[in-house]
Amino acid sequence: MEMAETPSLYHRHPCAALEAVQRTGAGKYVLVTGAARDIGRTIALSWAKAGAAGIAICSQNAEDLEQVVTELKRLNSAGKVFATACDTTRSADVTKLFLAIREQFGKLDIVIANVGTAHSSTIGDTDDNDEWWADMTTNFRSTHLPAHQYIRTFGPAPTGTFISITSGTDTVVSSGPSSHQIAKDADRRLVEFLDTEYPEMKAFSLDIGSIRTERMFDMFEPFGFDNLELIGMFSVWLGGGRADKLKGTCVYVTWNVEELEKESEDLSRKDSLLR
Repeated sequence: MEMAETPSLYHRHPCAALEAVQRTGAGKYVLVTGAARDIGRTIALSWAKAGAAGIAICSQNAEDLEQVVTELKRLNSAGKVFATACDTTRSADVTKLFLAIREQFGKLDIVIANVGTAHSSTIGDTDDNDEWWADMTTNFRSTHLPAHQYIRTFGPAPTGTFISITSGTDTVVSSGPSSHQIAKDADRRLVEFLDTEYPEMKAFSLDIGSIRTERMFDMFEPFGFDNLELIGMFSVWLGGGRADKLKGTCVYVTWNVEELEKESEDLSRKDSLLR
């Protein structure tokens, strides 16, 4: 099997080319789910720095968002902020969320589905396997439901950007995190179907690389070298319109955006990026 072509330049920290495109986020209206901490919080803050016109954030507990709201307003006092509780595994909650955003902002340019969970146990570890299935449900429904409701609320053919936050663990088979890996693999496939069924939408899977977070599996901690800022800044680049030729693919936060922009037409034509 022939190896897929990928960019030759990698960055563990934000590079000058990535920093230079951050203003492409100015004037956008953005939703970030799971925004209370770690990756979601960083993504939301990156959009505030980029000058987003409005940022909606959600978490299961609204109180967890209070500090993030304060930071967003400090970084961009002119931007609107909407924060609310939402269980992204419940259809009624997600419907309510998107209707509230439409009322608050009137439009929504970018949806970033960040909610996810993981635990490590082999498939036969427990009698009921409820925790295993909870991982599957939380990870996949928290991507599918926001995508579904974005189309239903701002469609029927939204032209905005949908970004599914994923991790490279779904490209390997390792003992323990099977529920997480299978669910994230399904997330990537969902993005491919979004690209096929709604070609005017720009749908991406965004792989977080080796970013150290609170929920990182112990086995991967020695490899957590990538800077957390990468993912927020990369999401701004994806939502700013400069990566549209790569829609439907999975991109990694460590890749060089300058090289991706230069080679995007060739890469997408060859179908050489991960799909």
